[in-house]
Amino acid sequence: MIIDINAYLGHYAFRSLEQQTAAAMIALMDRNGISKAVVSSLPAVFYRDSHRGNEELHAEIQAHRDRLIPVATVNPKYAGWERDMDEAIGRWKMKAVTIVPEHHGYTLADEHGRAVLARVQELGVPLVLTQRFEDRRQRHAWDRAEDLNALAMLAAAKAYPRLKFALSNWAGLDGQKMAEAGLKGRCLVDFARMHVVFRKDVPKLIEALGVGAVAFGSHAPFDYVGPSLVKLADLEKLPAADFERIAWRNAAAFFGLEG
Repeated sequence: MIIDINAYLGHYAFRSLEQQTAAAMIALMDRNGISKAVVSSLPAVFYRDSHRGNEELHAEIQAHRDRLIPVATVNPKYAGWERDMDEAIGRWKMKAVTIVPEHHGYTLADEHGRAVLARVQELGVPLVLTQRFEDRRQRHAWDRAEDLNALAMLAAAKAYPRLKFALSNWAGLDGQKMAEAGLKGRCLVDFARMHVVFRKDVPKLIEALGVGAVAFGSHAPFDYVGPSLVKLADLEKLPAADFERIAWRNAAAFFGLEG
């Protein structure tokens, strides 16, 4: 069994993506032996009202709730975002909240960032932070969003000690600094952009944070699933129980999945 914690649905503003619908994503998962995927709405990143993207995601996955695990996108600069988040988490049972400060024009440390971090911590659901969607070297001229800064993320972790962080599509993380920020036991990091063999990013994270901090992620449909499956296969040298945790058990526990 494999749970992918790094996937998206919907139209992307700057590039044509092949798997935009729930049906297409399920077909991709079936071809690659992936049981479930944590998904958020790409249109919600670019809509003036992000919650319209959440509504579309909610409707799109209704027939696939056993396979697709929805995440709500929130813009704390938009009026009524608290109500929208409560609807997504409370009424629609979305399993986490994701924010995109670089796209929505605020920081994790300003009044908007502090407000949404405090509210997510209060709700007790994980916060998903995606470092970037695409490589900056190939992005569209209108895409001005910078990569999320690791130091800003660590500062937020220190400021909100009960907030759980799912770190999606990150590279260059320092496991020791993350442990010092109090993230050991309350973070989950996918390895879509990390090295398992060459720089040994994943083994270093496991050494600093424990095997419970790492999970499978593909960054589909932006990236091919194959490279992440190769990374997972390389981790089969770990004890069987640890490999199983990385493949799916960590994700299931972190996002509160039943069964």
